[in-house]
Amino acid sequence: MTWATRFDHPGMVPWGVSWIISAPWAHPVWPQFGLYLYDLTSAHKDGPPTIHLPGATHEFLLYALDPAKPIPRNAESAAGAGRLTPANYGYQFKAESNEAAQDRLQRVVDQIMVKNLSPDTDWRAHWDEFVFPDAYPLVR
Repeated sequence: MTWATRFDHPGMVPWGVSWIISAPWAHPVWPQFGLYLYDLTSAHKDGPPTIHLPGATHEFLLYALDPAKPIPRNAESAAGAGRLTPANYGYQFKAESNEAAQDRLQRVVDQIMVKNLSPDTDWRAHWDEFVFPDAYPLVR
């Protein structure tokens, strides 16, 4: 069954939000994916972020998750999600606000939910050309 759950991270520095996406149709081995969105403009505990796109305000990474550690649909948080590296997708992009960035990523999640977009890496050209043509790709 395809589903997605968003997790807000109040007080997180930098600001961020994440989604756990269950899309077993997207890949025969990796049924779940984690999407992590971060603000690049606020203070970071490890120093300033590396900006690849001049003026970028946000960055996200989407990972396949370890199928041995499934996250249940009713989970309270995304803690324990075993991210498989490297990330499937990652982009730096410009947004007017954290809410605008979150809305943009929610539209991506919505497209995955209706199977118009796949989180699998076979769709990278589509993501680059149609989903994030205005962004800097962090994963090649």
